[in-house]
Amino acid sequence: MQGWGEPFLHPKFFEMLKSAKKAGCMVGTTTNATVLTENRIEALVGQGLDVIGFSLAGIDAKNDIIRKGTSLKKTLDCIKHFQKARAKFKTNTPKIHIAYLLTRSGLNDLEKIPAFIADTGVDQTVISSLSLAVNRDMETESILAVGDGEIQELHSRLSEIRKEACGKRLEIHFHIVSPAMENFCCSENVDRAVVVGSDGSISPCVFAQIPMTGENYYYFNGQKRIHRNLSYGNIQTASLNKIWHQQGYQQFLRSHRKGFVPGTCSSCYKAFITNF
Repeated sequence: MQGWGEPFLHPKFFEMLKSAKKAGCMVGTTTNATVLTENRIEALVGQGLDVIGFSLAGIDAKNDIIRKGTSLKKTLDCIKHFQKARAKFKTNTPKIHIAYLLTRSGLNDLEKIPAFIADTGVDQTVISSLSLAVNRDMETESILAVGDGEIQELHSRLSEIRKEACGKRLEIHFHIVSPAMENFCCSENVDRAVVVGSDGSISPCVFAQIPMTGENYYYFNGQKRIHRNLSYGNIQTASLNKIWHQQGYQQFLRSHRKGFVPGTCSSCYKAFITNF
């Protein structure tokens, strides 16, 4: 239960969690920890939340600069509270993840990340780069390497970190924007997933449903582009099954598998991610 923004600002989050668990669903969410309290954490563990991800963009004060309004200390404290609550309820859920945003200006901290993660005791970490750039500076931060030399050096550094992580029994995954951008290979699971917006609209992925008014712009491959959301129906007026099987949606899925997709998809950094 996540999308754009902080999920725990939703006034009915716990009601939705209860309904989803009652229906037999696995439930996960991601947070910046700003509005979490010990009582809320215990309630989440007690109600059976399956996965909780904490968003970070640095291992020191840089996190608080990049993710303005958040606190690295607050996040680490919340992770400890979750671990204590799991022990109290005698459960190993929710699984605690870190969603770590790696920027070009943060590459100097790359080798320090495994030791930092080991100290947190989290279950899994995904290190990813920016995949939506709304200005030129953000696009510069998205691309972690340019040219064959930088690309080879980055891959070598990430491979060494993977080896170190394995030695420390840390589960670390990398989702990095591929500098070469040669092949369309979307990292979003559009064949088996949908995004349901707060208004009930159905989209193939979260990048096809960005909250906005008027025209919204983003940058891709050095060019400024207009972003257009993509929706195939609304669950307030039709069933999910009917929306999923309607001609337009199925045509999109068939085209997506072949790499022939709407302009927004073909110029989305999510379509050019290196996973390892």
